[in-house]
Amino acid sequence: MTGLRCADVEARFVDAFDGRLDPAESVRFHSHIEGCAACRERAALWRSLAPRLRDAVPPGPEAMATRRMQVEIERRLAGRIADSPPRRWRAWWAPAIGMVAAAAAVVIWLRVGRPAQPLVGYAAVVSVRGEARLGDQASRAAARVPVGAPIALAAGAAVELALDSGAAVYVDGPSRLALEGNARAVAVRLTAGRLNAVVAHRKPDETFAVITNDLRVTVRGTKFSVTAGDATSRVDVSEGQVAVQRADGSTLLVSAGGTFDSGALPAPPPELPAAVASDRPAPPSCAALARSCQTTARAVRATMRAGGSERALRQIADARRELRATDAICEGSAADCEDELRYLNAEALNQAGRLDDAVAAYRAIDRRVAPSAMRQNALYAAAQIERRQGHLAAAAADFERALAAAPRGALHEDALVGAMESARAAGDTARARALAARYLEEFPRGLVAPAARKLVSDGHP
Repeated sequence: MTGLRCADVEARFVDAFDGRLDPAESVRFHSHIEGCAACRERAALWRSLAPRLRDAVPPGPEAMATRRMQVEIERRLAGRIADSPPRRWRAWWAPAIGMVAAAAAVVIWLRVGRPAQPLVGYAAVVSVRGEARLGDQASRAAARVPVGAPIALAAGAAVELALDSGAAVYVDGPSRLALEGNARAVAVRLTAGRLNAVVAHRKPDETFAVITNDLRVTVRGTKFSVTAGDATSRVDVSEGQVAVQRADGSTLLVSAGGTFDSGALPAPPPELPAAVASDRPAPPSCAALARSCQTTARAVRATMRAGGSERALRQIADARRELRATDAICEGSAADCEDELRYLNAEALNQAGRLDDAVAAYRAIDRRVAPSAMRQNALYAAAQIERRQGHLAAAAADFERALAAAPRGALHEDALVGAMESARAAGDTARARALAARYLEEFPRGLVAPAARKLVSDGHP
């Protein structure tokens, strides 16, 4: 089988935690993690290290371009390794790598205990009024604000910050806050007080968020304010729109002129008269609903990366109820996002260990005629679970359905190998040989070509 090895999985930890793996790679990654205790432990370590590593290096190239290059390089290297004869220098290759790793470990050990250098921030102080402190020093105009440095304002004080991305943040005392993230993923943690922000339009891969004790407010191209208390927070939007994610994982949109107070119960939305609802086209809120669905999908992926599968299932259930309630009015404007939520629901069930429910959810995606690549990924994941459970005939059938769903999909070779191996394990030798012959026809230099040739030759004495 062409699954990932431990070294392959470890090389993908950061991409996996950031959600940059394509669906096919994600299936293989999580399948390995489920069955390898050592990789689960390393994954937990990397999950804690990744935020600090991200702040220490510049952002990398666009994720999908990197993945395409990586996949192509891996395929070409795999072909060369399969064709190349063994060489004597490989006998000392592994010890040499071990010596390099040991030297690196010594360097890291020698650095332990040294005081960490403050991270260079992505904002500067424009003006200061009254008593304001940046870290343990008095704040002054033109000072750069390091990431993580606490900013404290006394009553009557005010500070204006200019971010490198063009946004402006105004804070009135008494307040406490700190910058997190980086210039592309701005995050302002407001512990107490009031903050006003003017955010210029940002690129698709850039985000701006304000985080309080009970809310996360994500914005793009807007003017808004956030007031944080010990237990509740308030959001006021004067221009544009913000997405407010509550502590329970649910997300709602607040548009210009709107207010959200986490300490108050939201008023129910007004209902449209039946005549108006039937005569007029889809209201503008349908586009907002689609954006809200995408925000929820991103939040679900983040929750799953943190291991919160049950919470992710609740987030998905809330979002799907909202979509069903407006589907008749919006006429499926969020259909693509609904398919993604169904796939994430199956993934969360799989992560939660509810394997029979996960298989049913994966198969339901195929029945609903979702995009072909998504159907292939879902059927492939269902077949993997079935094979681990010993349901080999069902696994072989689902692997073949995955082949048919996307004949040129990213998992085509993997699904073909899975169908061949499952059929052989189930005792269907004739079908296994037919699939092996098909594999050799389509992938004569594939990684499992030797095993396929042996399987075919066994049937021809």
